[in-house]
Amino acid sequence: MRIKLICCDVFLRPVSAFVAISPHTIDVEYVPMLAHNEPDKLRNELQTRINTAACLRNYDLFILAYGLCGNAALGLTCPVKMVMPRIHDCCAMFMGSKEDFANTFENNLSMRWCTSGYYERCYLENGLMGDNRPKETYPEYQALIEQFGEDNAEYIWETMHPEIETPEAAYIKTPEFEIPGHEDGFRKQVEEQGKTVKILEGSTAFLNSLINGPWDDKRFLTLNPGEKIGGVYDMDEVIKAVPV
Repeated sequence: MRIKLICCDVFLRPVSAFVAISPHTIDVEYVPMLAHNEPDKLRNELQTRINTAACLRNYDLFILAYGLCGNAALGLTCPVKMVMPRIHDCCAMFMGSKEDFANTFENNLSMRWCTSGYYERCYLENGLMGDNRPKETYPEYQALIEQFGEDNAEYIWETMHPEIETPEAAYIKTPEFEIPGHEDGFRKQVEEQGKTVKILEGSTAFLNSLINGPWDDKRFLTLNPGEKIGGVYDMDEVIKAVPV
């Protein structure tokens, strides 16, 4: 089976390993991790990549290695059958299952977290603590300034995005894909902010299943031509297929 995989580059190392040993022929495109900070822009980028790939080659299946990701996946369509995980973001994927994610983070969804891949693609390349970038860099904030003025825009933004801090930050270990220095580097940044690091054992089993199957309905959404991705916004189904 020939598969097109469109994937956030936070998964680059494990995905490269799983693709290398896959029984399928898989063509991979990686999208920069921090693209999820601008969901509307990311949605357009993903749809463009899907459409372009479908025009260039006849694929049997598309795989989208993304969750709902701040509604970035909402409304996406594909001219070929497409599979994606039923998750809100990649944290559940790194934990190995939706259940492990819920059990660990359900009562602490605002806890900052990191993995080796997250550290490599976000911290080392951008010097950022998760998504903690200045509000002035968000196009949504600039749109508020244009509409309401700077003072009102700042008030509206802070109301919509309250700062929620927790005394802990989580580092999720990625079996077989830990890069020396990443855990220590994250720990240093966290402790400089007066926080402690909670070490969690992750798993790449969910990610491997996304790439190589089986694609059961409990863990994965199968989108057929003529359907688009819709949101459910719970902790179980998360997304659904709806008619275009």
